[in-house]
Amino acid sequence: MHPVHLLIPVISALASWLMIRLFIRHFFRPAGIVKILGGSLQGIIPENKKQIAAVVAAAVNKELLNADSIHKILSRPETLQRAMPEIDVHIDHFINVKLKESLPVISMFIGESVTKQLKDLFMKELEELFPSVMSQFIDGLEQSNEIEHEIETKILSIPTAAIEATFYRIFKKELIKVEFGFAAAGFITGIIQLLILLLAA
Repeated sequence: MHPVHLLIPVISALASWLMIRLFIRHFFRPAGIVKILGGSLQGIIPENKKQIAAVVAAAVNKELLNADSIHKILSRPETLQRAMPEIDVHIDHFINVKLKESLPVISMFIGESVTKQLKDLFMKELEELFPSVMSQFIDGLEQSNEIEHEIETKILSIPTAAIEATFYRIFKKELIKVEFGFAAAGFITGIIQLLILLLAA
């Protein structure tokens, strides 16, 4: 056996490692279309980014807006109660400031007690209307594709380089394990080839 044959497992391991590295890299690179021997080459994600964005946007839109839990969360009394302090401030400002500025004559006839009654009436009506309004609002969003289009636009606006950087940051440990696994598999394959070579000699 020639000493060079001992390099077979090492070369096989390096080849397997390089293959998986190039494969993973091809998900993101090249970002643009590269012409090679009359053909074209582009990263999997850059090439299919629009289709991926459309699928993700449709899935998010469907699962988010059609979920009964969202309807219940937005329609239940607790949701309104959390917003009441802010609503109270706006209604108070509307009645005591904007309304009197727009119709100065009213301030001559409306006292503090009447103002309080108006405010209480508005708040009561709001509590009764809120669940119905929110339900109709969500139903309107479900029938409209505005949210889906907005999600798709946001996804398309994310640079491929940013997606790639995030991917490598999140899956760094997993990628190392995958690369090591392929290198080990290549090394074992090389040893098997070497044994076959020795037996055949």
